[in-house]
Amino acid sequence: MKKTLQIMLIIFAVLTLLVACSDKKSSNQQTMAVNKTGFPIVDEEITIKMVGQKSPTQTNWDKMKVLNSYEEKTNIKIQWDTPAGDGYREKLNLMFASGEYPEAFFGGGLSRDDEIKYGSQEILVPLEDLIDEYAPNFKKILDDNPDIRRSITTPDGHIYALPTVIDVPRDLSGPKLWVNKKWIDDLGLEMPKSVDDLYTILKSFKENDPNGNGEADEIPIGSSKLEDIKYGLMGAFGYLGSNNFNAVDDKVVYVPSTEEYKEFLMYMNKLYEEGLLDKETFTQDAQAVTAKGQEMRLGLFMDAGAFLKVPVEQSDQYVALPPLTSSVNQELMWPRTSGISSGSFAITDKNPHPEATMRWVDYFYSEEGSTFIGVAGGVEGEDWEWIDEEKTKWEQIVPEGRTMAEMGAERTPAAGTFVPHVMRKEWVLKEHSPLNNEIDKEVSEKYEEYFKIPFPDTYYTNEEIEEVNAIQSDISDYVERMTAKFTVGEVSFDEWDQYTKQLNKLKLERLIEIQQEAYDRWKDS
Repeated sequence: MKKTLQIMLIIFAVLTLLVACSDKKSSNQQTMAVNKTGFPIVDEEITIKMVGQKSPTQTNWDKMKVLNSYEEKTNIKIQWDTPAGDGYREKLNLMFASGEYPEAFFGGGLSRDDEIKYGSQEILVPLEDLIDEYAPNFKKILDDNPDIRRSITTPDGHIYALPTVIDVPRDLSGPKLWVNKKWIDDLGLEMPKSVDDLYTILKSFKENDPNGNGEADEIPIGSSKLEDIKYGLMGAFGYLGSNNFNAVDDKVVYVPSTEEYKEFLMYMNKLYEEGLLDKETFTQDAQAVTAKGQEMRLGLFMDAGAFLKVPVEQSDQYVALPPLTSSVNQELMWPRTSGISSGSFAITDKNPHPEATMRWVDYFYSEEGSTFIGVAGGVEGEDWEWIDEEKTKWEQIVPEGRTMAEMGAERTPAAGTFVPHVMRKEWVLKEHSPLNNEIDKEVSEKYEEYFKIPFPDTYYTNEEIEEVNAIQSDISDYVERMTAKFTVGEVSFDEWDQYTKQLNKLKLERLIEIQQEAYDRWKDS
C-alpha cells in the first residue's frame, strides 16, 4: 500500500506540473477572433511588442506615416523598441540572454544561427502552420518558389523567421563593375570580351592620359582589399562571387583552394606589378576609393551604381563591364544573389496573439502591401503618382527642399532596414528615375542572361555551428592574408602548394564536408 501510494503521489506531481506548464503556455495564448480576410484584422484593439533595427537616418518608428496608418487599418497597435544599428547586435544578444525579448521581431536582423539556436530553445515559434492558416500571400510565394521554402526551412523542418524577398534584377546582380566607356572610346578601343582584352584597356588607361589633364594620375582599377573586384571578375576564371563556396554539379568547392583561383591571383598580381591595380588596394577603405572616384581618376571600380563613386553629372561616362572569359574559362557568368534576406520577421513564445501577428505581417507580401511598406512606394497621390495615362511610369512625390532619401526615412522602416516584404520587379522597374533606370538597362542587357547563384542559403545544425565558426574564422583570415601577399608579390606562386597544404592543416576538408552536408539538406528539403 505504501509503495502504491508513493507511485500515485509521483503521478499526481507529474500531472500537476504538466497542467502548470499548460496553464503557463495558455496564459500567453489569449483567445482572440482573427478576421482571415479584409481589415481590421481584429475587432477589438490589441497591442503587440516588437523590436526592429533602426537605421541612423530614420525617424522614430512610432512616428512613421506608414506604420501609423497600418495601425488604424488593422486595429493592432505596435509598441516599438528600435535599437540603433551600431549597437543592435549587442542589445539583441542581451535580450535573449536575459529573457527580456519582445513578442515579435520586425526588421529584426536575426541571423541564421539565431534561428537555429532560439528556435531549438522554443523561444522563436515555428511559423509553418500559421503561414498555412493566416498568411495566404506568403504561402503563395513559397508555393511558387520552392527554393525560397528550402532556404528558410531549418534542419529540424521548421520555419522560424520570414525573409525580405528581392525580385529586382539590379539588386539581384549585387554590385557591378563599372568601366569608363568614354575613355575606351577616346582611346579608340573596344569593350573587352576577355581578361586579356581588359588588360589592354587598363594599360592604355595608365599610359595615354585619357582624362586629358596632362598628368599620369589615372588609376586603371580602384579597389579596397580586392573583395570588390573579385566579386565581378572571378567569374571570368570559372567561379562566382566573393563568397568562397560554390556549388558545382551539386558538389561543394572552396574556391580559394582551386587552380582557377591561382590563375585569378596571377592575373591580379600582373595588374598590380604594372601599376594597373591601385597600389593602395590593401591599405585603403571604400571611402578612400570613392574620394579618388570623385576626382574622376578611376577607370574601373565596383559598386551598385557608378554615381555612388563618381560625380553624378559625370556618371554617364561609365557603363557596366560585361562578363568576361579567360584562358581557363570560356563560359560567360555573373553572380546572382538568392534574393532572400533572411531573419526579417519572427514571433516569440511571449506573443499572446500569434495568429493576428501573422495576418498583420502577411499583408506586406501582397502586391498592394509590398508597395505600401516599401521604400519605393507608399500611398498613391501622397507618396507617389503615375506620370502617364497608361500607368507605365510613376515617380515619388518629393516636396521642394526635401530629398527622396529624407522622405523615405520619415515614411517607412524599409528605407534603411530589411523588413518583411517583397521588392517586386514589376513595380520597381516602373519608377521614373534616370539613374536607376540606367542601371536597370545595363543589368538587363549585360548580366541577366548570365545569372548564376554561386551557393544557396543553407543552415547549419546546432552541433555544426560552433565547429564551422571556429574553422572558418581561421581559414578566412589566412586566405585574406595570402590573397594580399600573392597579389602584391610578397609571396611567390611557387609556394602555392604550401598554401593549399596549410589550408588543409586548418581543417579545410572538414569545413567542405560540413558545407556539403548543409547543401545536401537544402537540396533534399
